[in-house]
Amino acid sequence: MKTHPTRVVAVKKVLRVLGIGLALPIFIWLPLGLIPSIPSIIDVFGVTGLKVPSGIVIGGLLLAAIGFEDF
Repeated sequence: MKTHPTRVVAVKKVLRVLGIGLALPIFIWLPLGLIPSIPSIIDVFGVTGLKVPSGIVIGGLLLAAIGFEDF
């Protein structure tokens, strides 16, 4: 197992937290949208506007994947 400099480890921790922080709200909102009192993602963004939250989730998951590399 290689040892990494502390700066690299710190950056990876930040990328993990940032990536999961970007993806988690959309993941939580998706099943909560099934509750009638909470608007769903489609109600807020529309079908054609789903590119925005899906892009945020994909970007967050990519950041988290970079942060969890060689974990």
